[in-house]
Formats: sequence, structure tokens, C-alpha cells
Amino acid sequence: MDRFPEALDGLPDPVVIVDTEGTIRAGNDRTETVLGYSPDELEGMAIERLIFDPADGSAGQTLHRYVTDPEPRSMSASLDLCARRADDTVMPVTLSLGPFERGGQTFLVITIVDVRAEKAERAALDRRTETLEALHEATQNLLKTTDREVAAEAAITYVEETLGHSIAGIWLYDEARNALEPVVWTEPADELIGDHPTFAADERSITWEAFESGEPIYVPDTHAEPERYNLSSPIRSELVLPLGRYGVINIGATETDAFDESALAVARLWASTVTMVFVRIERERQLQEREAEVARERDRLEEFASLVSHDLRNPLNVARGNLSLLTDRLEGEHAEQPELDAVARSLTRMETLVEDMLTLARQGASIDDPEWVSLREMAEVAWGGVDTAAAELTVASDCRLRADRSRLRQALENLFANAIEHVGETVRVTVGSLDDRGFYVEDDGPGIAKDRRGEVFDAGVSTDPEGTGFGLKIVDEVAQAHGWTVTIATADGGGARFEFHGVDTEDGVDTVDGVATEE
Repeated sequence: MDRFPEALDGLPDPVVIVDTEGTIRAGNDRTETVLGYSPDELEGMAIERLIFDPADGSAGQTLHRYVTDPEPRSMSASLDLCARRADDTVMPVTLSLGPFERGGQTFLVITIVDVRAEKAERAALDRRTETLEALHEATQNLLKTTDREVAAEAAITYVEETLGHSIAGIWLYDEARNALEPVVWTEPADELIGDHPTFAADERSITWEAFESGEPIYVPDTHAEPERYNLSSPIRSELVLPLGRYGVINIGATETDAFDESALAVARLWASTVTMVFVRIERERQLQEREAEVARERDRLEEFASLVSHDLRNPLNVARGNLSLLTDRLEGEHAEQPELDAVARSLTRMETLVEDMLTLARQGASIDDPEWVSLREMAEVAWGGVDTAAAELTVASDCRLRADRSRLRQALENLFANAIEHVGETVRVTVGSLDDRGFYVEDDGPGIAKDRRGEVFDAGVSTDPEGTGFGLKIVDEVAQAHGWTVTIATADGGGARFEFHGVDTEDGVDTVDGVATEE
């Protein structure tokens, strides 16, 4: 061409003009900077020599179609191809194409955009996405482990296979030695380092520093830390990731500054995941230990209750029978018998203690087959099973709840009896549902002092000299057997209020003063 259009010469990207034969007729100044070809060197060059399709090696036919048949197409279209630079290196490019006519001839303006940075960023994003997807799958697998050492082995395998760090190991904290002990490492780490050190609290090390502070530490060049690193070590950069109170993950490399920001972020994410798994494993172990201890306590209690039942009931029955005979004889002689009345009261108390202990042993067992019951119905049935005298029951609101009918009745009866025992025969007791999955039982008495609420559910605790101290303990055992929690609060009128939470409930019929009303 006689002259390259000045408007194109000022563009920041290389631009060439191609004729219908696929020959480059001109180029702007940026071609030399980006492609290594001066405009003069490009003139007369076939476009296929400069631009090619990585899929089939040639882009000539595709470009030729844009030149020979421009009308049906947009004045600008894009193709993802590659450019071969003057030094024979290849770079990915995107072409913007626009046909124009001059002197009766059709030409194609090709703007060549270097997309190496964009491609690299996209590839990095794809790698991060693949890594995160792999970590998600690894997390699901790790969550299935139930042993900390097994989890550590799996975690370090994923560090090598998923994160791509071949030199890595996990140190777990040994409380007895107050030190971090190596428990698992990759094969390359074993081959490179050999004996893995123990990091003690009284020894200066970056590993212990990270563990104690709870903050990750990245050392891009270990030889720049001569006071804390052995300069003969082949590890030149190291990342130490704390695992809470459980230990650390150490990841190393034989070259300096081996971890970029992306690698550091993913490694920290994985360390957090491993820590979470260790926490879950510890909690499950503690729960299992607690359940085993509860089972042992239950067995001991049942054994004791059985002993009480068999070894005390028979003597009590004998004593009760002889007392009855003696009472009948003295009544026939019209003799006073205050001492026998005291004996009768003592025997009654002992019989009550025996029954309460048997009930306590029975109520703690877990609930296997709960059913939907009405709170109002259960309250009324339980009320009928207690000597309520002049006391009054109000069901403020009803609900359906999943419970063992017999044990729920026992708990309600004990609460009602407790109210009558501590407040008096004219006590007003109210039962109702809670807004957040639960129900309550309250009275209009003086309430329970806050400093005593923590002990009222303990066995043997009672403010009534005649009480056994097992009534509220049984209530607590019934709640635990259902998976509920029972707490003590103060009723609006100042009385004692027992609230049951964590109950499977359904809304029922609202009632006011025991009378049903429409919702």
C-alpha cells in the first residue's frame, strides 16, 4: 500500500493490513515492539506465517473468508489464535478483524492483541478452581475419619497430591512432654530429611513459635534465619501452619520463595479444615467417653436400686406386717401408741425412698419410641395422679410434643407434687408451651433462689425434712432421656418456673384459665 492509515498507526496494539490473497500489505509501528517484525519486514509476508491456528496449524482459510465475503459479517469479529514472533517464539493472541475498501480493492484490518497475561490469569484461575474442588472432595473424605492419627495421614496425603507440595509433615502436640512430635510425613520429606526433629517448648524454633502463637509463619529463605535454622538443611523455604492446640503442618521446598500468595491461601484453608476435623474427632471421643461413663453410672445405679428393691423391701414388708399386728393388738387394749405412729411414718418414708430410687434408675434410660401427645392431656392426667387437695391447675397453652407418655407423666407428677410440697395445698400451678420448642411448669409460690438453682436437680437435695430429694432429680433424668434440657427461671408472679427446651413440638390449641379458645 502507498501509505499506512495514520489513525491505525497510533493504536497501542500491532495492526496489519491484509489483501484478498492473504498477503500483508502494511503494519504499524507496534508490530516491531510486540512481534519483533518491523513494518517493512512484514510487507509481502503471507499472513499464515505470522498467524496460525493452534488446532490445525493454519489460519489462512478462516481469514480469507473474512476478506472475500465481508458483507454478511459484522465489521469486527474475533478469533483466538497464536502469533509466531520474529524469534520463533509463540504467543496467544486475539484478532479483531474489520474489512474496508480502497481503490476498488477489499482489505482486512487485523488488530493483534497479546493475551498472554489474560491466558495465564485464566489458567491460574482454572488451577485454583480445580484445587478447591479437589479440596472439597478431600474434606468430605477427611470428615469420615474417627481417629486423629488416621486423619493426619490422610491430611498429609492431600497436601502432597492435591496441593502439590511434596515435602510436608504433621507434628502433633504431646502434652506430657510439652513438645511437638512428628507423626506423619511424605516420602520425599523422609528421603530428604531423614530423622524428623521433635520441637520442644524450651527450644527456639519457628515451628514452636507458630504453634504457640496460633499464626501461620512463612519463611521465604531459611538461610536468612541462621539463628533459627540449620544452614546445612536442604529446606530453603518453609511454611508452618498451626492446627489449633493439636499441632502443626510443616511444608517445605528446596528452592527459595517457593510459595506464592495463592499457594499460601490454599494451604491456610486446608490447615483450617484439618483443625476442624481434629476438633470434631476430639468432641466425638469426649462424647463417647461421657456416654460410656453415663452408662457405667446407670449400671451402678440400677445395681444399687436392685439391691435396695430386693434386700430392703422384704425386711420393710416384714416390719410393716408386724407393726400392723402390734397396732391391732394395742387398739384392742385401748392403749396409746404414739411410738408406733412414729415407726409407721419412718417405714413409709423408707418405702418412698425405695420407690424413688427405683424410679430414678428406670427414668434415665434413653427413649426409643416416643409418640405425639397433648401437653394439656398429659398435664391433666398427671394432675389426677397427685394428691392435689385445694391446689389449682391451669393450662395456659397447649401443644403436641413427642415424648414417652409414661415418663412425661412421671416428670409432671413430680413437679406438681414438688409445688404442693413446698408452696402449700392452695398453690396455683400453670402449664404451657414455649415459643421456641418447649414447655413450662410454674407455680405462684416464693420461687427458688438463684444460688440454689444449680443444686435442686441433685439427688438427695430437698428443703423438706420429710422429702426424699429424688423428685426433681427424676424430672431432670426424664428430660435427659428425651434429649431435652430443663432449666429453672422465675415466673411472672415470682414463683418457680421449670422450662423444658429442645422438645419436638407442634402448635396446639390456646387456652385461657384452662378453657379452650380458637387460634
